[in-house]
Amino acid sequence: MSKIGILGGTFDPIHNGHIELAVQVKKELKLTEVLIIPAAQPPHKSGECSSFADRFEMARLAFEGMDGFAVSDIEKKLGGRSFTINTIRALKEIYPPKTEFYLIIGGDQLFTIESWYKYESILKEAHVTAVTRAGMSYTDMQEYANEIGRVKVLNLDIPDISATHVRELLQNGGVPDGLVPEPVLRCIRERGLYRG
Repeated sequence: MSKIGILGGTFDPIHNGHIELAVQVKKELKLTEVLIIPAAQPPHKSGECSSFADRFEMARLAFEGMDGFAVSDIEKKLGGRSFTINTIRALKEIYPPKTEFYLIIGGDQLFTIESWYKYESILKEAHVTAVTRAGMSYTDMQEYANEIGRVKVLNLDIPDISATHVRELLQNGGVPDGLVPEPVLRCIRERGLYRG
């Protein structure tokens, strides 16, 4: 039986924290594959973000040549705002019937999941796995997960990198050394993204 991880996000830009998260969760949960899914229109983000084409290309470059990882444009194909439950259901139509789906979220997302569109259906239709982030208490996350039920909490050592910080560095002419993969940085420069 296939176990497919779902790691969605704006990925503006994708960075080494995202990559490490995907790699560690895949190993920890013994997943067959992890799908990296850039949101077409993120429902929880305010303000502008880079085009889907740019964010998809950065994600593709970040995982290029890595076995067991694939970047999916399913949310672009679905159109409209990107709601997790719609993505999960669309994936279920594509994969064999007994495939199990594992939704990977960060600790910050765990504490807002009850505000997500049809969150109870998400909890029923996928195994939700929340991963600790820097500054977040594993105990608090576990308690919250126990309250809402059907959420597994993983205490992993993921680099504390934020896409906002990477964007700000680039806008101010800085170099995000060690924060994004080299091919992603080249793409950012070639496409003139995040200029001040």
